[in-house]
Amino acid sequence: MGTLYLIRHGQASYGETDYDRLSTRGEEQARAIGRHLAHARLDALFAGPLRRQQQTAAFAAEAAGIPLPTPTTLDGLAEYPAFEMLKHFVPMLVADDPKFAELETAPTPRLLDEAFKEVLGRWARDEWSVADARREAPPEGGAGGSSVEGLERAAGFVDRVRSAYDMIIRAARSGARIGCVTSAGPIGVAMGLVFGLPAERMIRTSIVVRNASITELAFRTGDFAWHPDKVSLVTFNTTGHLPPELVTDR
Repeated sequence: MGTLYLIRHGQASYGETDYDRLSTRGEEQARAIGRHLAHARLDALFAGPLRRQQQTAAFAAEAAGIPLPTPTTLDGLAEYPAFEMLKHFVPMLVADDPKFAELETAPTPRLLDEAFKEVLGRWARDEWSVADARREAPPEGGAGGSSVEGLERAAGFVDRVRSAYDMIIRAARSGARIGCVTSAGPIGVAMGLVFGLPAERMIRTSIVVRNASITELAFRTGDFAWHPDKVSLVTFNTTGHLPPELVTDR
């Protein structure tokens, strides 16, 4: 059996214009991850391409005290396109539901969180193509109901993440211990793949994944694609390696 540690990046700069970087607390969380990984005897380490993922791997390596495997960047471990979703769909959300009108005038953290969860849920259910078709007539000779051009859909996101996990597992030797620095979304996908959940439930699960948490999976090694009978959940969303003051949800 092999072991796969899915590590959520440290706290990003939530609420700031440049979100995709670790906050001061996120840097401390990443260092705590490194001290924990020093005892994990990793054979390989992967990291998503986002800056907050790369920084988490770097600060972890700095604090480990022993050399960690050089991280391999894997694009499939990137998060779902949250900011693109908000950019395109918040105006539609405001038009659909008056309670979100204040997003354009006096947004509060609570209202922003509620709006994000609503946007995320509709995206996960692939409802946005329907809403977009109601508001915009298709071009002459074209068809309605298509998603916003270039925006990754939920099914595509799940396929991308699954392909990354498949690649990691296929290449692993027997007994390998592998770390993956990623984000909440790909960890939610892993949970869905373990338990056979639909995309909507995978995305919903991702909402509860804490910053710098570690989820442990056991998998059978060999040249096979991810299958629920060959991958098992050991622990989910653990933060025991963090002091209480560093446990954060966002």
